[in-house]
Amino acid sequence: MKVTCNQNFRFFLKTLIFNLFIILHFQIGAQPLRYSEKVFEKSDTIKDVEYAKAPWLNNPVALLSEYNIHEGEAKTEMRPLYMDIFSPSGDTVQHRPAIIFMHSGGFLLGTRHNEDMLALCDSFARRGYVTATIDYRIGMGATINRFFGIIIGAQVDKSNGYRSFYRAMQDSRASIRFLKQNAENYGIDTTKIFFYGSSAGAILSIQNLYLDKTSEIDSAAFESPSLGNPDTIGVSGFGAKANAVVALWGSLQKPELIENETTPVFLAHGTADDVVPFKKGKLLGNIEIPISTIKLELPDGYGSFCIDTALQNREIPHQTYFVEEKKHEFYGVDTGEFPEDGPNTYWDTIIWKTSDFLFDIFQPEADFQVDNQNLTSIFTNTSSEIYSAQWDFGDNTTGTGNIAEHIYAKSGIYKITLTACNKNMACDTISKMVETGNQVFVNEFPFAEIRIFPNPANDFVVVEGLIDNVQIRIFNMNGKLIETRKNYENGPLNIQQLETGVYLLEIKNRQQKAILKLVKTR
Repeated sequence: MKVTCNQNFRFFLKTLIFNLFIILHFQIGAQPLRYSEKVFEKSDTIKDVEYAKAPWLNNPVALLSEYNIHEGEAKTEMRPLYMDIFSPSGDTVQHRPAIIFMHSGGFLLGTRHNEDMLALCDSFARRGYVTATIDYRIGMGATINRFFGIIIGAQVDKSNGYRSFYRAMQDSRASIRFLKQNAENYGIDTTKIFFYGSSAGAILSIQNLYLDKTSEIDSAAFESPSLGNPDTIGVSGFGAKANAVVALWGSLQKPELIENETTPVFLAHGTADDVVPFKKGKLLGNIEIPISTIKLELPDGYGSFCIDTALQNREIPHQTYFVEEKKHEFYGVDTGEFPEDGPNTYWDTIIWKTSDFLFDIFQPEADFQVDNQNLTSIFTNTSSEIYSAQWDFGDNTTGTGNIAEHIYAKSGIYKITLTACNKNMACDTISKMVETGNQVFVNEFPFAEIRIFPNPANDFVVVEGLIDNVQIRIFNMNGKLIETRKNYENGPLNIQQLETGVYLLEIKNRQQKAILKLVKTR
């Protein structure tokens, strides 16, 4: 039968499409999606969850109400602190990582309802996390100057600014303790509670890790009226340190606070930021109050550049995303609010970078061992976290269990794939080529009288019975190639470099191949 060019092309096209389908099907089917992509159609929200009560400043200056400036700090009012909690709709996992999102606003403005915080909560909840956006106390005290009852000036000094931060820090710590106390109710893994903050929220996130000693707290916090210790607010009896931090355009009081703290940190910042400087500079330096006699003197902050430098000098691993010539909140918001046309392209970039960063912290590392006896193979899950395992045995059959036994219909080389998950249902996959069947541990195409001795051995073995030069490849029991020896003849084979264990020696030339078991002793 004569085959035309068109028929050849159609056959090639069908083959290509079929192969692409097989490749894509395998890749999509094997990929562990939870936590790295949106796998839930929607999130459920529990609104107005009270996590603590705290004394709010309650002596606002009418002239400065839009800036949340109060006359002094002596007058306060006890009010609730609220969070909104998001979770994946229809999810059945009960040990989920949690992310607490903290809004921007310079400790003067903003709420848990900031649009970027709500969008981030929804996005990460649909990836499988429990998320929460929190209110914390905002507002600053000021010294007010009057002339015959008329305000002629006001001064917010560094002490007022620090106390504003300190109150918010107390609240943020209370939010962690609340989630730990109620972890069972919300399905949270208390060992994986992360902070994710923007601007002022990023400052809170960073300081949570590094401001960890009473001696490091500025004395302004204890001036009258004293604000108390960092854990005065909310429930007690639970740790308040985050297990990882994402800080978008944040800063630190001083880099020396870092010491040797190694909790994972992700820093994002625009190099032209004029609100929270990328390097060292005055916080909220761009705020202009349209009354010349009102002064806002806040402390200097050490931005992400300084934090990154300090972490590098201490050789502490961390991740950064710094964008040249970009300003504050460069993912397309203004004090947490979206423009009419929504955020810009940096929004998606920030989400996938921070999503990958957090997932890497708790994703298990999959691995397995195999023990072959003729056509029967026993697969053992040896991943970094042993919880659940799904197997693809490479012969169109699958199995489950951390130890799985499988009988093959015929000998051969099979691609074995393990998907290993931890209790958070964070998963990883690994595939290995495994040779199984009657040939395992015996000659596949026997050489005449071939043997290894001594066996077991600790320094040298001799391979006898070879009639020609061969190549010897040494594999461990996981199927990993350890070493290759070419042009080997009868004589001593040095194995001193091998660790104690069981190995497979593949011995072959152009016509023949044998696979023998070798036991290496101390």
